[in-house]
Amino acid sequence: MEVSVKSYLPGVLSGILVSYVTVYSIAVTAAIAMPREFSIVLWQMAVVFGLGAFLPTLIIYLSTLFVSRPNLLASLTGFCVAVIASMCFFTGLTFAGSALSAIILGALVATTLASLWSNRSVRDFPSMPSA
Repeated sequence: MEVSVKSYLPGVLSGILVSYVTVYSIAVTAAIAMPREFSIVLWQMAVVFGLGAFLPTLIIYLSTLFVSRPNLLASLTGFCVAVIASMCFFTGLTFAGSALSAIILGALVATTLASLWSNRSVRDFPSMPSA
């Protein structure tokens, strides 16, 4: 039981923090003026949900995974449940489908990066031969 709590708790806490931060960061990035000739769908994908939801999720959840070193699947499960529950509390989930998908995608990318880092796939670069 203790191992699962140590794995679920960082995911739940970072999920609550991410959902709180992304509500305000999406509002800030949605206020950025879109260029006249730019596609609105591409603008929402790249700026509003990319910078407003994906990037804060990636930074917060990846740093949580590096600091706490939990079981990745348990932490991801706690993260997703906490994000959905707290987004329901903050926004009522009326218009949060795109935000939730950007947040979950950011969490999946962070989990993948953390698993690659823990497997030493990223850190062990072959050394360059001397000239």
